Amino acid sequence: MATPFVEGLPDGNSEPRGLLASAFEPEMMPPLPNNCMWHPKKVIRVDVSFPELPSDADTELPSWRSGLHSDWQLRLGPTVYSIHKVLTGHGPRASAFLCSAFTTGQQLASGNLQASSDDGLVSKLSNQSGIMGGGSASCAETDLSHILPEQVWPFFSQVLDYIYLGEATLTEDNAVALLRCADALQIRSLFLRCIAGINELLCVRSAPRILADCGATLAGPLAEQIQKAAQDVIAEHFDSYTPDDLARVPTASLAQILRRDDLSVMHENEVFDCVEEAAKRLMEMQCAEEAVQLWQSLRFGALSNSYIVQAAQVEAVPKMALIWAKVLHRKYGSQMLQGPGVEQHLADGWPVGPPRPRKPFKDLVCAVMYSVDTDARNDQDVERNITAATLVAEEIEFLGGRAILENIFARPPSARDSADNSIINMEQVDVAFVLAPWTPSEKRIARLINFVDQGGGAVLLSFIGGLSKGVWRDLEYEPLITGKVAADTPYEDVYLSGPAIACLDLGSLKRSQDTMTPPRILCGVDSINGRRRITSKLVEGAKVLAKWSDGQPLVVQHPTKNVFSVSQRVSRIFELDDDLGHDDTLQLVLNVMVRAGKNAKRLRKQRSQSATQANGLGSGPPGAEVPDPNLPVNVSL
Repeated sequence: MATPFVEGLPDGNSEPRGLLASAFEPEMMPPLPNNCMWHPKKVIRVDVSFPELPSDADTELPSWRSGLHSDWQLRLGPTVYSIHKVLTGHGPRASAFLCSAFTTGQQLASGNLQASSDDGLVSKLSNQSGIMGGGSASCAETDLSHILPEQVWPFFSQVLDYIYLGEATLTEDNAVALLRCADALQIRSLFLRCIAGINELLCVRSAPRILADCGATLAGPLAEQIQKAAQDVIAEHFDSYTPDDLARVPTASLAQILRRDDLSVMHENEVFDCVEEAAKRLMEMQCAEEAVQLWQSLRFGALSNSYIVQAAQVEAVPKMALIWAKVLHRKYGSQMLQGPGVEQHLADGWPVGPPRPRKPFKDLVCAVMYSVDTDARNDQDVERNITAATLVAEEIEFLGGRAILENIFARPPSARDSADNSIINMEQVDVAFVLAPWTPSEKRIARLINFVDQGGGAVLLSFIGGLSKGVWRDLEYEPLITGKVAADTPYEDVYLSGPAIACLDLGSLKRSQDTMTPPRILCGVDSINGRRRITSKLVEGAKVLAKWSDGQPLVVQHPTKNVFSVSQRVSRIFELDDDLGHDDTLQLVLNVMVRAGKNAKRLRKQRSQSATQANGLGSGPPGAEVPDPNLPVNVSL
């Protein structure tokens, strides 16, 4: 029956209208009928729970830990694992090796397969793999003691957990061990997971452990590829490791690393220190042959004079090998290399010829910027400083880097147009060496300031004048400010008193730094000589890395910028002066440049990662160590 329409009454979604609007409130409206209103609610009349039984716990999924309903056993030494064939031999996480063992064991037990079958798998499994297939299926056993090395036995339970539950947490401690198990037992999914895990885990901290485990448990192409990847990481970050870290690396692998050209060291003296420490431990362990193997990885000709004296005191090192190495150092093509004495030492494994140089400047692009007035042809300092800058550039190239020479002198307006076209693209540069006895152009100074602000490294040879005035000094980019003294002040001979010279017990020599251990920038630096009359002032917070014998700063690091200053007392840095003699100033400058260049790469990498994370593209926490993407481990099962 249709409901009559009354004006003012609600219809559909409309609101009450007219005089009756106030009489109809929402809560007074009757509910609309629905299907549930016509069906009474069911009453639960039977409510009985399943009784608790002692066997309830046994109805869970099968586990190798409980061994319930297991039908096969695996033996590792004294330990026996009870497993289930259907779970370990079938499925996405199954072991192809165990699957074959199960089939072979059942057929041998039933007599359906002869041990001399044409199928070579049976004899291979039973003879080479140590499979025992006799007896009934319920007590059949596979002995893995001769298949898996004892080093991986503590991790075998994690392999079974992965097969049963799919759980595997990879760390630097277990990654190689699980890979060895996956390779031997032919567990494809675990094998691929371990390879991916090693790629993610391989970093500076984990590389020694992964390399050691790989040498102890793996073999063949699989081991070679992982070892190479780990050695690449250690060689690239060699200066980050302590002697205790390197003690974990097998001697043969360490010797291979020490022979590399791209070993991350400032000077061969650092390699000597490493070998001396490692050889001492090996001698205490009665491993003299391994110690000799490490000594043979040294490039004796590249050692500084003080370290040659130390090497001569090592009984394991032939003295003639030292003499030949020092005489022939960097003398490529010398006829002396054909002598019988040299050939004998080479046959014994001792490097005596001119070895390839180390590459401390590998992947570093260096700008060698000198500011001299080339029109002043009568000034000997012009030729001297151009020669110094050229020599620095040549050494950088010789040591594996790329050097770009540029004169940044402030030229007259008529010559500026052509000069500006030769400006170095500083975005491609990691570190700049600035030799500026004359004031550089304002444009070059502005570009140098922007370069430093972006994290680039700068090594300055401080002069009175040059960069020690103007905007560079006003903005405090120069950490060491030098000034003149009175004209009647006499010259003073100063020098660097290094530890190598101090050990000769010359009481008159003074220390050149505050700490007992010299800074790395002095590695390979036996002597520095100077004769100057200057005063020195530091920017607030600047750090003195090395000093002159009179206490004046020699090398200073800026407190907030990647800028280093070298005292101008060595402004004639490569002159063979009869009074001062030849010294190691060039080595000092190169060491400081390597440090500044590596700082630049680190700072720029941090800025790039911070920018990536700020844009929401980062995949890890800030400061997390990122594995090198150029070191993949690509192997197949």
